[in-house]
Amino acid sequence: MLRVISKQRKTNFLTPSGLRCLANLPTVNISAGCVHNCVYCYTKGYSIYPGDNSIEVYENMAEEIANEIKRKRKKPTAVYFCPSCDPFQLVPEVQQITFEVMKILLENDIGVQFVTKGSMPEEIFDLFEKHSSKIAGQIGLISVDEKILNIFEPNAANVYQRLKQLGKLVKIGVKMSARCDPMIYGLTDTNEQLQNLFSAVAKTGCRKTAVSFLFLRPAITASLKKNIVDKNILNEILKPFSKSVCLPIGIKNSTGAVLPVEIRKTTFGKIRKTANDFGIKTHICGCKNCDITRDSCYITRELNSQECLFPK
Repeated sequence: MLRVISKQRKTNFLTPSGLRCLANLPTVNISAGCVHNCVYCYTKGYSIYPGDNSIEVYENMAEEIANEIKRKRKKPTAVYFCPSCDPFQLVPEVQQITFEVMKILLENDIGVQFVTKGSMPEEIFDLFEKHSSKIAGQIGLISVDEKILNIFEPNAANVYQRLKQLGKLVKIGVKMSARCDPMIYGLTDTNEQLQNLFSAVAKTGCRKTAVSFLFLRPAITASLKKNIVDKNILNEILKPFSKSVCLPIGIKNSTGAVLPVEIRKTTFGKIRKTANDFGIKTHICGCKNCDITRDSCYITRELNSQECLFPK
């Protein structure tokens, strides 16, 4: 049973992220913890993680963010939702806070950038349509096979809903891409899986996708072992990591175990070709593959290098 814990907070909500791709962008986490309970989620290893069946929300978030904006000498260009949770978890408190905060930002001419596997309420689409030029987003989708999603993302939105949302956002002019991360080697990257995935994404009108493979930290490995009941699937996931490479992931000496270089190079090539067959351009996450590419997964919109994203 889910526990929603309400709190008050006095420190700033808009903070920089420890991830390189978000280092210069203000970010906000709507909650601590996430009801989607994705078994590969890196936040399970955080000291503030409240547990798989609990989330913490801050009642005063919208009010305090409005005050933060007023105190800044120069407003940020955009704010990213969310490094450590999903802004559209199907929890009334989360959805209401997300809407209130995004509305405040957009009405102050501050962009909204996000990634979600959740259920977006209708009022968000109405808000986004009014401010579409200020918004960029990604819909997370590692497969269109519901059986696979039920294993790895048990409480996230279903395939139909995510694709419907992606198409609707593209239609109203929001800059969108599909985020196929983490792909699971040997499971979600087969020819059939990739054909089905990119065919479905193409039908939404989306023409960009971001891709990377699963990386392992101790907490992620523990979560996989705890939550994946089918031991054959678990063994197939972990087996290639017996010859894994350790790479820096964030900007604070954080590292993760990634698949061997040749596996990633070969499979990324196959993914690119399959996506291209459907008119989709693929970007590889350079943060988690810094040994083979300097590409960007475009988790945030490209901005002019002279723009200040995180003014004091």
